[in-house]
Amino acid sequence: METDVQRVRQVLARELETISHYEALAAAAERPELRAFFLHLAEEEKEHVAEATLVLRRLDSGQDLQLQKPFPASHFDATAGPKAPAAAPGTPAAAQAGFSVGPLGKKPSPPGKPIAHARQALYATPAPPAPHGDQLTVGSLRGPHA
Repeated sequence: METDVQRVRQVLARELETISHYEALAAAAERPELRAFFLHLAEEEKEHVAEATLVLRRLDSGQDLQLQKPFPASHFDATAGPKAPAAAPGTPAAAQAGFSVGPLGKKPSPPGKPIAHARQALYATPAPPAPHGDQLTVGSLRGPHA
């Protein structure tokens, strides 16, 4: 039987897929107004990802601990060799990766600037490809097609 945590993770996965799909549509759009429309849709989905992540953190304390865990910048660099020592307990992962961390309500940093807060780091995370090559639409979020 499926749990609430599993259902929230499914929503999170689908929202990430949908962001990637909308961003791909924007990149392929010939008309600027359509490009802006698709990017607007992607931004709305990013808000859903943030909301689903918050719900998941409330439902799964183990997941919450993982999201709080600090990772040094070298953790993400395959060429860095041995991992740097862990930071002091409580140091945000974004700060360890060289990002400055600010309040969640802060506007995103301009391109080329450091990520200003954890929500931006989440937005910068690419979504995995859709399972089974599914085409993503609002209707596809409602469940399997008959």
